[in-house]
Amino acid sequence: MDDKLLKARKARIRSIIRSLFKIIYPLRYLLLIIVTVFLVLLFRHKKQQILNFDVAHIAEHFADITYKSRVFEKIDYHNYDQIQNDLNRVGPGEQGKPATLSPEESNSERRKELYYKNGFNALLSDKISINRSIADLRHPSCKLKSYLSHLPIASVVVPFYEEHWSTLLRTIHSVINRSPPHLLKEVIIVDDGSTKEFLHNKLEDYVKRNLPKVKLIRQHERTGLIKARLAGAKIATGDVLVFLDSHTESGYNWLPPLLEPIAENPKTCVCPLIDVIDDQTFDVHPQDEGGRGLFDWTFHYKRIVVKDVDRISPTEPFPSPVMAGGLFAIGADFFWELGGYDEELDIWGAEQYEISFKIWQCGGRMLDAPCSRFGHIYRSYSPFPNSRKYDFITRNHKRVAEIWMDEYKQYIYDRDPERYAKTDAGDMSKMKLIREKLKCKPFKWFLQEVAPEIIDLYPPVEPEPYASGSIQSVADISLCIDTMQRGRGEPIGLYPCSNNFTHPTNRNQYFVHSWHRDIQLKYGEDCFDVPQSASRSPVTIFTCHLHQGNQFFQYDHKTQQIKRSGVCIDSDPKAKEVFVNPCDTNSITQRWKFGNVNLKLLKQWKIYGAKFMCHRINYSKNLPTTSIIVPFFDEHWTTLLRTVYSVIRRTPSNLLKEIILVDDGSTKPFLKQPLDDYIAKHLKFLVHVIHLPQRNGLITARLSGAKVAKGDVLLFLDSHVEVGINWLPPLLEPISQSYRTCVCPFIDVIKDDTFELVAQDEGARGAFDWNMLYKRLPLRPEDQKDPTAPFASPVMAGGLFAISARFFWELGGYDEKLEIWGAEQYELSFKIWMCGGRMVDAPCSRVGHIYRSYSPFPSAKTYDYVAKNHKRVAEVWMDEYKQYVYAKDPTKYAIDAGDLSKMKQLRRKLHCKTFRWFMKEIAPDLIDHYPPIEPDDFASGAIQNVAFMNLCMEESDSEPEKSVNLALCVNNKTIPERTKQHFRFTWRRDLKSVQSSNCVDATSHTVGAKLQLFKCHNLQGNQMFQYDVDTQQIYVGKDKTFCFDADGMNSKLILNRCNRTKESQRWRMGQMNVERLRNWTKYGAKFHV
Repeated sequence: MDDKLLKARKARIRSIIRSLFKIIYPLRYLLLIIVTVFLVLLFRHKKQQILNFDVAHIAEHFADITYKSRVFEKIDYHNYDQIQNDLNRVGPGEQGKPATLSPEESNSERRKELYYKNGFNALLSDKISINRSIADLRHPSCKLKSYLSHLPIASVVVPFYEEHWSTLLRTIHSVINRSPPHLLKEVIIVDDGSTKEFLHNKLEDYVKRNLPKVKLIRQHERTGLIKARLAGAKIATGDVLVFLDSHTESGYNWLPPLLEPIAENPKTCVCPLIDVIDDQTFDVHPQDEGGRGLFDWTFHYKRIVVKDVDRISPTEPFPSPVMAGGLFAIGADFFWELGGYDEELDIWGAEQYEISFKIWQCGGRMLDAPCSRFGHIYRSYSPFPNSRKYDFITRNHKRVAEIWMDEYKQYIYDRDPERYAKTDAGDMSKMKLIREKLKCKPFKWFLQEVAPEIIDLYPPVEPEPYASGSIQSVADISLCIDTMQRGRGEPIGLYPCSNNFTHPTNRNQYFVHSWHRDIQLKYGEDCFDVPQSASRSPVTIFTCHLHQGNQFFQYDHKTQQIKRSGVCIDSDPKAKEVFVNPCDTNSITQRWKFGNVNLKLLKQWKIYGAKFMCHRINYSKNLPTTSIIVPFFDEHWTTLLRTVYSVIRRTPSNLLKEIILVDDGSTKPFLKQPLDDYIAKHLKFLVHVIHLPQRNGLITARLSGAKVAKGDVLLFLDSHVEVGINWLPPLLEPISQSYRTCVCPFIDVIKDDTFELVAQDEGARGAFDWNMLYKRLPLRPEDQKDPTAPFASPVMAGGLFAISARFFWELGGYDEKLEIWGAEQYELSFKIWMCGGRMVDAPCSRVGHIYRSYSPFPSAKTYDYVAKNHKRVAEVWMDEYKQYVYAKDPTKYAIDAGDLSKMKQLRRKLHCKTFRWFMKEIAPDLIDHYPPIEPDDFASGAIQNVAFMNLCMEESDSEPEKSVNLALCVNNKTIPERTKQHFRFTWRRDLKSVQSSNCVDATSHTVGAKLQLFKCHNLQGNQMFQYDVDTQQIYVGKDKTFCFDADGMNSKLILNRCNRTKESQRWRMGQMNVERLRNWTKYGAKFHV
């Protein structure tokens, strides 16, 4: 009975459940919506309770802002009408473009006077509108970003001392013009005791008439930057204080990105990204895309790359330990809570460390905002004399160290004990009391939590150097390397040695070969730097970046050479010049002696010192697998196998899916069955060979390998290469982050005669000229911020690259109609960029490559297949620019390009961008280096001496160094019958021989030096010349110190000091463009810095 009752109850429950289900099922969507709405309302109610608590907590800071509107409502602050009007403006310097003076103005005394007074090209500044439009250098995502609809209002404080009229007003107008009016309370300009007459009554009148939001206050005498800022801050009435320098220009929508983080957390200081306004041309260009501020133990400001974890997006503010100092925003209440600046800091110096340390240590945070950008003029030199009779900077540093750095202050003092010991820091009780009152954290916390990299990059106790002291020339022991007091970016030279070699009394000769593997100036923050590795490229002085790269050097105590990447520091003792050249152990001019040498450390070069930069990098654990494709035709046995084994031995096994060797119809018997047998016996699980029945060419061979590849990434190599250590992860990491990325390694040189591995250089950006010859563009500043980071390159070299299989086939692979080889690197490069991808070079992936002395293989076709390939690429991808290619050789490009419909359809399907976009956005400097239409020459023909009318310049065939001598002139001076006498004074400002296409090179700038011929490098320098129409002299470079001179008795061409009265220095040229010659600075290629 009980069992029957139980069963009946269960049956009834099942019946009820079925009935409910029948009722509920048709209403399931309605019930789901009701439940969702209920949960959302419940969540909002709970969140509102939390938010209301936060509102009460910060209401004292921004009482007039409701939390609801501040958090949930965001608006677009862009002034689009203004941006469009700015794009339409014309005039010098508009859109932040470089401006120029006329030749007469450039050489005028007025320009020199103003430059001397200001440290920048003030005369040019006066030619540029004080309301000029600016370059918008923000990341594209910044232009789409909205900010809180209710933000605190700002007071902008701009101290100035002896500022030039137009730069000061341009600063003020840029702030007013590009700020949302309701967010800008006032602009306070603080005159710190200026003496220039126009900064008094004239400025007051201008402000009263034109600038109602501007307040002008004056200090009775020069008090310095710090006290001037404090004076402005004390009268400011805005919620936020924004401090600016007086020679800056704000970018578009600069203010909201600074204010929003402060609105979200009032104990926040926010800095904009600072771009560079060129002090000579007023061109505005990016410094970089942001870096984190640090310092070393000599209190020099440093910058390092942003942490990956902080790079949430290109628009998000990221934390920075130390500000640069001049430009920042901070809540007024928080600023005064911190005590403002220490009022005892005098003039300038250390203020950025003081404010940075106390912001972090006293409960605040400091961010850099990528979407707020300011252009800043960095003066060539400081034109203002020291207004104090003591070392105020050291006093400032000591105050900051004593108050904020706790036990770490000793490391500052140890860098220069004598200087700090004799410096009195003054009364510090007030600032120490503020630190105690605010319960600020210790400096040890700052180093551990905010800036842990400082200890690694800048050890408190500096490790012993490899060598130090003077660097003495062995070729001339009376001379030592000297900075020559030329400044940053300028070449070093040779100068008579100081008496003491170990501790030179001449500070310009005291160097340290530091554990960072650089050569530093003992006193200062500058290092040897080699921007170019070509022969005779100058060694310059530049700010130490500790990233090795261009500043990497190794002293070989056995050969006495200072080496870097295949070149050595060399010299010309007569000209007192220092440069790099290919290393030659027999060259005495490449031998140097340091005052102190630590042989023990030099012998431990590989294990002692800073880690080699690429060795420091950790890569993702989840990198894609790779199929490596190696096409070959009649390759030599050992070079082919050396390629394979280098890959196997230097590649993480978990990343290497397979190696596919593609035999492109080789004729050598050992590349058939013997190769198959060898692979089957030794490498059968990793390597397999595809034999094509006949030679189809590199492009088809690569496609054949790619079609059978199984890896996530396709990596193409040539068959005579050797990969470097840990070469693969740097190629795969960028692809793992974005599959539409193609990555190329750095390609070093395996010499074809000795198989010595030599570094080609430290990177350049691939390009092309309009003959479709591969060229390389110099790296830009933004490419060199971190020498280990991949940088964008417009065109690949062609043979070695990695690309995801997915992206490769999305792009259609290679155009299958391209034959044998030629143009494939352009086709793939253009479509990668134009169809939504990007291409980068990875400095930490290096592959050695044999460059053959000549091609041993006969042509595979009876017609010009390379021209056909170029035409296919031009027709499909280059739009209207294709005509510039065809114009170079109309006959050659009359060839039929074949059926293009498939590739054109692919381009339409992928919605690829125009080639104009490629030129503008990816390779904007290509046209500067390789104009589509070659500009007219300055002059051409025979170059005839006036004193010796029967003698003309002529190319000499003497070996090993080709030179220019004098020989009997031919009859036709316009188009000489002997091409050895035919020279072109080209738009690049070089003198090019028509016969050899080499350029005249003033290798040595000394009296009596010969003129030689070298490959044209297009970098000006020793190959830049100027012809003066009036004096008929040929000057070397721009400074008019040395001129061409004729030694008629010996038929020699030499250099001599310019003397316009000397007949032998006068020359006639076959045909001249007088207009261009008279305006030499206006026409022609841009001057290289």
